[in-house]
Amino acid sequence: MKTLQFMILVAFVALFAGCATVAPNELVNARSAYQQASQGPAAQLVPAELHKANVALDLAEQSFQKDPDSQETKDLAYVAQRKSEQAGALGAIAADKASKDEANVDFQKKQTEIVKQGKQDLSNSEKQTAAARTELDKNAAVKEVQDKADAETAERAKQDLRDSEQRTADARAELAKLAAVKEDERGLIVILSGSVLFPSAKSTLLPSAQVKLNQVAKALLSIRARNLIVEGHTDSQGSEAYNQGLSQRRADAVRDYLVQHGYPADRIQSRGKGEGSPIADNASAEGRANNRRVEIIIEREARTTNP
Repeated sequence: MKTLQFMILVAFVALFAGCATVAPNELVNARSAYQQASQGPAAQLVPAELHKANVALDLAEQSFQKDPDSQETKDLAYVAQRKSEQAGALGAIAADKASKDEANVDFQKKQTEIVKQGKQDLSNSEKQTAAARTELDKNAAVKEVQDKADAETAERAKQDLRDSEQRTADARAELAKLAAVKEDERGLIVILSGSVLFPSAKSTLLPSAQVKLNQVAKALLSIRARNLIVEGHTDSQGSEAYNQGLSQRRADAVRDYLVQHGYPADRIQSRGKGEGSPIADNASAEGRANNRRVEIIIEREARTTNP
């Protein structure tokens, strides 16, 4: 502002002087350089340098007023020009640095945000991984417990089967002392002579038969988990219908006796087979005696095959 007022004053003096005095090129250049510097970033960023240029220009203007054509005026004007150019250059440098600093601040801010977000993502990932690992460990523990329980169950089942097979073997050995024993696809079969169990053409058990059946029942009770079928058989004497009825009554009598002595009723059935399944020739007395029989079938135990 001070320079502008001074320049106006100079203009008025020159007007009243009849425009006789013309400023040297050095002063014109100094004025232009200062104007350009003052309109740039120097006024805000390097005001001290711009002030130095202003002072130098004032000295040149004062010298011009005293002695327009002196070498001193030209020298002072050259110094003012250089100081204005220097202020302008320093202002531009400061502006560029400020721009870079601002960009750097934005970059650092963004980098900080990226790092922060990265840490948050890592934290979330670690939490998810920890949760997943905990779930896997939990599932593994549950599976281990289940596998152990399954193994124990399988081992118990195997042991039960071994125990059952052993009881069956023991029962078979005991039954073999009491009656004829054979085995076929149906299971283990105990064959009791009809003449030992019943009077001729009757279905009431003989007293001596009860003693034998007591021993048979005791052996069978050791394998009470097995299903039994009691089959009655006759020879071919008499009508087929009569023999069918007699064989059923005899099978029922043996079944009832075994149930009364402790064998589970839901695991024992009775069937009358009549004369239809002979094991000997009915033409002879010995053959007919063999055909008059009661068979106790101990069914095979169902086995479960592991997958």
